[in-house]
Amino acid sequence: MSSNEPPPVVTHIVSGDLWAGAEVQIYYLCKALKTSGAVLPTAVVFNEGILSTKLREIDMPVDIADEGHLTPFQIIRTIRNHCRKHQSRVVHTHGFKENILGIIGKDLARVPYSVRTIHGNPETAFTPRRPVKWLIHHLDILLGRFRQQAIIAVSTQLEEKLHPMFPGKVHKIFNFIDVDEVRKQWLVPEKTPQTPLRIGIVGRLVAVKRVDIFLRTIALLNEQGLACTGVIIGSGPLEGQLQQLAEDLNISDHIEFTGFVNPALRELRKLDLLLMTSDHEGLPMTLLEALALEIPVAAHRAGGIPEILDHGNCGWLVEDQSAESYASIATTILETGAGRNRKQQEGLARVRDVFGIHKNTLKYIALYKNDSA
Repeated sequence: MSSNEPPPVVTHIVSGDLWAGAEVQIYYLCKALKTSGAVLPTAVVFNEGILSTKLREIDMPVDIADEGHLTPFQIIRTIRNHCRKHQSRVVHTHGFKENILGIIGKDLARVPYSVRTIHGNPETAFTPRRPVKWLIHHLDILLGRFRQQAIIAVSTQLEEKLHPMFPGKVHKIFNFIDVDEVRKQWLVPEKTPQTPLRIGIVGRLVAVKRVDIFLRTIALLNEQGLACTGVIIGSGPLEGQLQQLAEDLNISDHIEFTGFVNPALRELRKLDLLLMTSDHEGLPMTLLEALALEIPVAAHRAGGIPEILDHGNCGWLVEDQSAESYASIATTILETGAGRNRKQQEGLARVRDVFGIHKNTLKYIALYKNDSA
């Protein structure tokens, strides 16, 4: 692309039904791209919600293709029309449904290039026993191989997993945050020895997050004499079951269900310790935010978590998915403080250097411009 040509228009195709890690990252990316002026981001969003509202707040062109009322063919038509209207050069898809509909829509609009970001491991396995999902999954892979130019993995673990599936197309670009903005906006409150200990977990209340382990950990810690409050930041379909489990464990007085909090940083900054008990993760935004605020973290060795924590240099990795393991590490962190200050400083330095906004935004811009050249 010559220096006299206008910046390429990059259209993001995203569901927007939730406000979780992937949606937060998409917002950070679009905001950084718009600020850079190097590309012009637009979006087609399948659900009106927090993401679409926040994108409009930064004056980004957004069209809603309401999946609750439109057929897949109507959504494809909306994508096609949006791309034609804005003369999109690149379509960037986020999610399997978005991949399929976005690729068909961009082909109809004759958009020459397309990329996708894979934000994490699938939460369910695709088997022939569920034939419709299995067929859609394989269609998604075929379209990625033959109709998209680049596949973006947000962690090394995902990059290694995706290489055989999309040979020669996988690029690793980490999730990122604006560390200085987070630290400026979300000051950590002063704590005194009299302040009750707050141990938290952040995320959708779904099976993969293993909030049951978190609750059992809080029960065990209080049983062992470490008085603490467990703070569950998020909402989801398992909330009722988890409230019942807290009652069964006789710890309802030691548990706070905050419900959905936007942004989660409002509650995250008050924690003395963040636990991440998920069975698997991509590259969680909450973990980056915790490191930026110098909040100690104990997390399951899964997905992109070890990479963020520099294999234990920036936090504590848990090998065994049990309340006993998390409770043991939590006791070490909160009672003895062994290595805590060093890990907090290492974590802050790492999130600035590896997962900072500037370096990773430039990687996206380079990929877009290479594809649209």
